[in-house]
Amino acid sequence: MSKYKRSNILIIFLLLLLSSCEKEINIDLNNTSSRFVIEGNISNFAGESVVKITKTQNFDETTPFPTVSAAIVTITDSLLNKIDTLKETSAGIYKNSSLYGVVGYTYKLQVKIGTETFTAFSTMPYPLLLDSLVQIIPKEGDPVPPAGTPGAGSKQFQPSYKNFTKTDKYLQYVITRNDTLLNNLIIRSDMAASGFSFPIPFSVQSKKKDVLKINIQLIDKTAYNYLSAANRNIGQFSATPSNPTANISNGALGFFKAHTSQKITLVVK
Repeated sequence: MSKYKRSNILIIFLLLLLSSCEKEINIDLNNTSSRFVIEGNISNFAGESVVKITKTQNFDETTPFPTVSAAIVTITDSLLNKIDTLKETSAGIYKNSSLYGVVGYTYKLQVKIGTETFTAFSTMPYPLLLDSLVQIIPKEGDPVPPAGTPGAGSKQFQPSYKNFTKTDKYLQYVITRNDTLLNNLIIRSDMAASGFSFPIPFSVQSKKKDVLKINIQLIDKTAYNYLSAANRNIGQFSATPSNPTANISNGALGFFKAHTSQKITLVVK
């Protein structure tokens, strides 16, 4: 057999070997179990306690999370054993206009959806005393982030407060700009500081004369852990991270937080 023929036979053999190793692999990217997402809170202000219930979707779906209606939602005061029912005011949104929480009390959220029951507990923390919240005005010559870069168009704000109880505090800043709720997730922690603290400033995308309404919420550690995981994974309050540290039972995603609120309105300079 000639050298040329032997080369051709070897090439044909290799091609047959490679074709025999090919295998079509079908990956079902949509074969995921849908889970309930429960995002609830009880505030120290009447009418601000809200529970939102949705369901997860497959990763490639771009439509909003489907809402869950006809759930039975209650919040129980664990000290007084008083049960308040939240009514569905719009699709997937449950409220009680007279419900409010008390500092130091523990609350139980219970959600019944069909045959499934989900529960969560949260204790309303003792608040910090807000001393001031001011805009940080850049000095002449300070660097300004150019357009299109992170931080461009944002203004910085510096809170100052007192922590009289000398216990760990966890904060969430919920902000509206010109009456539009921002979905930026801004959370902070204050580790057992006494007297005046030096909290980290936060930034808000805004321009001169914008009106900012800032709700400084004191939350407990379990809610903070969930929101911190959300911040690390996606940085958006409106979605759910892949590995959340939820404080809700029975495999639901989300969180339940009992929180105090301190509110302030600022006009951007």
